Amino acid sequence: MITTLIVDDEPLARSGLSEFVSRVDFLIEVGQCRNGLEALSFLEQPVDLLLLDVQMPGLSGTELVRSLSVPPAVIFTTAHPGFAVEGFELEAVDYLLKPISFPRFLRAVLKVKNYAPAAPPTVPTATPEDIFIREDGRVTRIRVADILYAEAMQNYCRITTTSASYLTLLPLSQLLESLPVDAFVQIHRSYLVHIDAVDGIAGHQVRIGEKLLPISRSNRDSVLRRLLGDRLL
Repeated sequence: MITTLIVDDEPLARSGLSEFVSRVDFLIEVGQCRNGLEALSFLEQPVDLLLLDVQMPGLSGTELVRSLSVPPAVIFTTAHPGFAVEGFELEAVDYLLKPISFPRFLRAVLKVKNYAPAAPPTVPTATPEDIFIREDGRVTRIRVADILYAEAMQNYCRITTTSASYLTLLPLSQLLESLPVDAFVQIHRSYLVHIDAVDGIAGHQVRIGEKLLPISRSNRDSVLRRLLGDRLL
């Protein structure tokens, strides 16, 4: 179950979202808050998902997210489309414009349900030396050791290696399943990296060569444990 907190200064908006949550079998409402300050106090306990209005008195939705060191998944709900860019800069799962229909709400929460950070099993099931991908009507072999990182691009995935870049019709999650679990980690919904290719870490970004890639705010601690292990002196 995905524990869900509703934050909105409008009673009717809270009531509508609460009714939507009750219709989704994998969501469970754990509370409602009238503004960001109330939510900040509530979030002293763990919550999986915030249904969060943007414009609220005292502390706005975006200010609330910025104040959290490890925010939960966030779906912004607002009547103002102008905040969309800022919302996605904060790695919001989705951005819903009021009035919100239930089908649109369901599509948004399904994104939360379907996204789960990769966690390695205790015993790797396979350690392939290479993989084969389809690209432009041909099949290409890629050495696993040469892969630096991969980026999700809607239904495609761009794989960057030490010598080339490949675009293939393949979900990032499926690519990750094909790679050695002890060598790769998903650092963000849109990126996975070869652990040995990481040259450095700064804030919420990893550096591979001259490329900077974002680390998910909600999973930063677990990602850093995978990247650093016991090697940090």
